[in-house]
Amino acid sequence: MGRNLKKILSGILLVSMLSVAGCNKGESNEGKRNEGVSVEDTKKEKKKDKFELSLGEISDDVYLSKMLNLKFDAKSHDMDIYYEEGLIGENDDAVYDRTDMDEVKEKIADGAVISDMGASDADGLRSISITIRKAPDSKTLNNYIFDQKREYEDMFKEDEEEFDMMEKSYVNLTDGKVAGKKIPGIEIKSVWEHDGVKDTMFYEKQLFLKYEDYIVTIDVSAYDADDAQSLLDIFETPDESDFEKAKNKPKEDETRESKSERRDRRKRQEETKESIEETTEESSTSESSVEESKEDKVSTEDFCAGVTEGNVYTNSALNIKIDITGKHMVFASDYEMELLGRPSGIVSEEDKKYYVDKGKPVLDMVAHDVTFDNTVLVLLDGDVDLSKVDAGEDSYFDKGENAHVERKKEKINFNGKELLCLSKVETKDNGSKYYEKYLIIPYGKYTATIGAMGSDEEFVKNAFKMFTIAE
Repeated sequence: MGRNLKKILSGILLVSMLSVAGCNKGESNEGKRNEGVSVEDTKKEKKKDKFELSLGEISDDVYLSKMLNLKFDAKSHDMDIYYEEGLIGENDDAVYDRTDMDEVKEKIADGAVISDMGASDADGLRSISITIRKAPDSKTLNNYIFDQKREYEDMFKEDEEEFDMMEKSYVNLTDGKVAGKKIPGIEIKSVWEHDGVKDTMFYEKQLFLKYEDYIVTIDVSAYDADDAQSLLDIFETPDESDFEKAKNKPKEDETRESKSERRDRRKRQEETKESIEETTEESSTSESSVEESKEDKVSTEDFCAGVTEGNVYTNSALNIKIDITGKHMVFASDYEMELLGRPSGIVSEEDKKYYVDKGKPVLDMVAHDVTFDNTVLVLLDGDVDLSKVDAGEDSYFDKGENAHVERKKEKINFNGKELLCLSKVETKDNGSKYYEKYLIIPYGKYTATIGAMGSDEEFVKNAFKMFTIAE
């Protein structure tokens, strides 16, 4: 599956940059197996004062935590703090007020995992996050870490038994240095091996701290162990002046629209839209009124995210839907979306819009077969100047993929509209081919891209036909 994930990631980069993008390659670095990691020093360094759970403060892409005594300056390291307020989990459990610690504690006690901070680089392939959850009863931190390791080992064993994969996944005990302190944890990596060549497909490091009844996880996704440590090195110990500066800065609700305000605004927009439609139906000049309201709708800040329910994905703004019932496909899980570069927690329409408005494309939907080989996806982005898309047809040899590549740009009819389509075919020395097609749909100040890819030519050729008109 990992190799196919890598192909999809390459395709996503192609769409987001509107050019053929190569895959980032990381050297395979074996993490040190540190079975004897001790957490006693960490316990000794805990403050003797009464512990009080708190979330960090986030201002201007800088994270400050008094509880953890950590500072993370994302802005100075070309990163973006992408998730500030909510919860990784179901929307019903979301926490929108970071200062309401009673609600935070209540959610954690009920089993929720709170996102304290998350940051990623420009392409979303390297990220770091801090989460807080309830600690299991009567378990030391060492026991918790060993349990996490065993859970991953069992999961990897099941995958290997179920699928015939050239990719192997490993989990080892390790540690990482954060603001000068060594913190214990685990590393997770997937290595693809063929003809004696190894390639690290995925690398993640999870470091764990225990504060009374809570487990804090610092989670890093990177190219390899060295790259993961380079992200951990961004953490530093704050001083009093850092907290004084944060105290004197305007609060979030004074500087930008909060999520609750954005949700209320969208609700008002929907109510206004329904009112316009009802009035239009009763008006004798309904046709011109509808056209006028549609133009206003496109020129405003409306967003074009879709909704997945069961086997159906519907995007009302784009007026499209896809039903994968009987097509031997499934929609990607949140975890798989994270492997494909979508930051954890970016699941609601408000979150996606906020992320795209900050200049980052985001996956809205991915459907794939059991091997992750044949895939369709919807990617949301900001406004794209279609006149700057590479024109014409060309062919070249991609040394990284060891394949001959043919590209094509054309206009095709999709649900009654003529849209730009980019095609790409990779041919290996052994004659095997990999096909990709991307349909670009402008929508007001946003752009949506429908992608189809896989080794099955007929699947990719007919993938766009699976999408129908939503109305």
